[in-house]
Amino acid sequence: MVIRRWALILVAALVVAGVVGQQATGANATLNVASAVVGGKSQQIFVDAKGLSLYYLSSDTATSSVCTGGCAEAWPPLLSTSIPKAPAPATGKLATIKTANGSQVSYNGHLLYRFGDDSKAGDVEGEGLHGPQNGVWHVATPDLKPLAR
Repeated sequence: MVIRRWALILVAALVVAGVVGQQATGANATLNVASAVVGGKSQQIFVDAKGLSLYYLSSDTATSSVCTGGCAEAWPPLLSTSIPKAPAPATGKLATIKTANGSQVSYNGHLLYRFGDDSKAGDVEGEGLHGPQNGVWHVATPDLKPLAR
């Protein structure tokens, strides 16, 4: 009984401290590159520390996310307290941008997200799905062109 009470207190403390859940941590994000089949073609894509695919939304701007609230629950933004280190094949610019979601990682001006329905490395279930403000979700790749301003 005492152990159970301490476990509940510990869980409550972690929630209050904001260390439960990837979105709430504010920890440093990790960006890696992996191979995945996208649209029937094998290509290099960006993935997070767990190997899950990263996406961008075509209706976002370089400084503002249109995916907030319920959208951000289905498409968790890649948040970080500092700019992640670029993996070897990435020659573009990584940055963190203050958005409504927090300090969000961007690549060449494209804000990065995960997709809640991707459950394992190599999943790209979000590719081509429609998003807010007539946007379309795309898998982020190291050769992603800079977002036009």
